[in-house]
Amino acid sequence: MLLELAKPGGHTLTSDERNKLARAWIALQTTPQNAPEYNALFWCFEQTYDLVRQDPAEAWKLILTVWSLDQSMPTRRSLSAGPIEELLCFHGDLMIPHIERQAKADPAFATLLGGVWQNTMADAIWNRLQTAWIAPDGTALLHNAGMPRETLSTPETVGSTLLELAKPVALLLSLLSLYAVFHTLFFSVEDPHPFLQPHQAFRDRIIDSILLLTLSAGISVLGGFIFREAEPDPHPSLAATLPLQLFYWATGIMTALFFLAWFLESHYIFSPSIHW
Repeated sequence: MLLELAKPGGHTLTSDERNKLARAWIALQTTPQNAPEYNALFWCFEQTYDLVRQDPAEAWKLILTVWSLDQSMPTRRSLSAGPIEELLCFHGDLMIPHIERQAKADPAFATLLGGVWQNTMADAIWNRLQTAWIAPDGTALLHNAGMPRETLSTPETVGSTLLELAKPVALLLSLLSLYAVFHTLFFSVEDPHPFLQPHQAFRDRIIDSILLLTLSAGISVLGGFIFREAEPDPHPSLAATLPLQLFYWATGIMTALFFLAWFLESHYIFSPSIHW
């Protein structure tokens, strides 16, 4: 079991401490956020970014250690858009020469730089970064001699960005659909015409609510797929995604409130022949 290390605060990590931190960071990248292990490993995320902000030299050693231990896709994505990007945003002038040398010595490492966003990085640092990972012919540097050229997957990058943008939209649609169910179930105005019997109005309200609930379920499932695909491998289960968790809880609460309101109104407030 990986134990939490002390906060940096100028403390230089030993080789053993650095390896433990690197392994915990790698494990975190493939741990679903809803898993208990995620919270147990989250200390390494905080400590890594403490190092990035306060001790760039130690953070750079950690990045190289992570890279030496694991070069899987989740680690590659998280390194480029995480510690490397932050390191250049906070300490660009100091760290860009080290990154340029590493990219020149290790073409596989150079491909990581294509996943870095400019963020708050100075333009001069950003331009040097682009030069470090792009070969003179405009393609990404080689993995190694004798292997085909590797470029960062543009469709994959665009797809990942679109998924992140779609998450708040999907969540908003899920919430709006659940609100429509709640409003129909509890606040719908019954037809005032005398020929409409109360029990018929009640039945129509139930039917409308069920139809809206079905629509909400479909929207929540679609949102669940979006949230699941946006998570790193291994993807969490569909039922554990936020839109479906909201749907389960909201449906359960609304059902309980509806039967409670029906019971109270039927037996204690109004005559059953008036409203229900």
